Amino acid sequence: MRKFFIKILIILLTAGALFVWFCTDARVLAGANALGMDDSSDWIAVTSQNPDVMDTLEAAQVSMLQVTLPWGEIELSPGAYAWAIDRDGGYTDFNALFSRLTKRGVEPVVVLSGGPTYLSNLYPQQPVYRDQFLVNWENYVRAAVQQFGDEVDYWQIGGVINDPTQWGKVVFPGAVTPSAAPDPDLYGEMLRIAYGVIKSAQASDTVLLGELIFADNCAYHPINYLQTLIDLNLWSAFDVISLTLPELNEVPEKAVIDTCGIMPIQSSGIPGADSLRAAADAAELAGDKPLWVHGLRFSNGLLAGEAAKRGTLVEVIASDLLARASGLYLSYGKADRMFWSLDPVENTPGLIALQTFANLSRTLGGRFEGSSLPINSDAFALRFRGSGKLSLLAWYSQGGEEALPMVIDNVDGYDLHAFSADSSSLKNKDGFDLAIDAGGSSALLVSERPVLISGYPSDIKQTVTQTVEDSAAQASAGMQAKLQNWLQAQKVKAAASVGDWMAKQQASLLESLRSNFEQWMRKSLGLAKM
Repeated sequence: MRKFFIKILIILLTAGALFVWFCTDARVLAGANALGMDDSSDWIAVTSQNPDVMDTLEAAQVSMLQVTLPWGEIELSPGAYAWAIDRDGGYTDFNALFSRLTKRGVEPVVVLSGGPTYLSNLYPQQPVYRDQFLVNWENYVRAAVQQFGDEVDYWQIGGVINDPTQWGKVVFPGAVTPSAAPDPDLYGEMLRIAYGVIKSAQASDTVLLGELIFADNCAYHPINYLQTLIDLNLWSAFDVISLTLPELNEVPEKAVIDTCGIMPIQSSGIPGADSLRAAADAAELAGDKPLWVHGLRFSNGLLAGEAAKRGTLVEVIASDLLARASGLYLSYGKADRMFWSLDPVENTPGLIALQTFANLSRTLGGRFEGSSLPINSDAFALRFRGSGKLSLLAWYSQGGEEALPMVIDNVDGYDLHAFSADSSSLKNKDGFDLAIDAGGSSALLVSERPVLISGYPSDIKQTVTQTVEDSAAQASAGMQAKLQNWLQAQKVKAAASVGDWMAKQQASLLESLRSNFEQWMRKSLGLAKM
């Protein structure tokens, strides 16, 4: 018995040492949170001075918040940057905003979007002049990095980049409602410049590709756009792929986000997840980059219709659908992180959904191990493993509020507790204890309301072992990504150094030629003796 306790103590000390080592760089463990928020309405940006707003983000355990830094409003004249601005929604002080977010443990993902309104352009005949635009773009990125680099580690280059309406705001920044065909060549130059500036300042910072949206025009499809960037040799000029969802008008199991019909290598039969998975497959073939998905939201019409059908509140439906979509897209869609659209003025997401967000944010942050139930049915039990514990998200896609039996397999060796996904507490005493039979299965009643099942190994030694294994696996993945980012950054720095050297050599050569030419002229004209 004494030897047993000594072994347990050694394992615990090892786990503690590994935890301390991993935490010396919190970015290694950043993947522990699977969810983030998009400040799509700029509501957080203009109300961040209210402590209640920050309290809400902290209570919902929001680990990442996407914030837009609008170029056209920040730099009204060349080189004059206003980091605090007045706009229609109110006053925004970006210095104070990022400081408040950082203090609450929220990582800002800063979107460098829009175009400079001071540059000459005339819609629709004449967009901004390319060379002049790129010079000012580099200055803007460098100014933003110098201003916020201590508090911002994630930079998204551009807003939505494959949509004519959104791209029009970049090349026709002075127009009211411009539209322009997306230009991967120009965007590629913006990306290359921004990557070099950001990585030169801090190699460990993460550069996100501008968002690619699924639209009706298949010529601008995300996968086609990604392929163009590959052809332009720009795959190493960003770290993360960003996709953005249209507003969903159907339940997650049936929602179609891509009308172009591009399918993944292996289909799950879930349209939305398959569209994301196809993009993830393309990325894996090109070099495997993380996939972050933005803008998760459902139409008010769908929410009202489902609430009437199930005889419940709209807020309950919103919570259920957001949870189900997050689970499906993180698992079958191969998304590494899901961002929910945040617009409190429109009650998106509502308070019930915010509680669900908090519960799912960490519990679904592990690796997806598959489903405990066969695919292509109306029953789902998605299985995630991380931080030494097992998490399952289970529901039926039909049946409304009627609770039906569900059997979960392969859970022997775990203590299981079930909670409603929007439960106010995930403590074992507040959950429902699930019994496990001799075959390693457990049964419970489930409806369309998602149930979160949390499982810890029954044996303390196994608990510690799994915790160490999961932490090591997660840290290894994080360190590999960080190393890859660092290597890419060194290539950019090396290329920049070579470029500087070549520029100096060219300048030296031109100076030498000019000097020799002047001497020849003087000699030819007989001026040398004068």
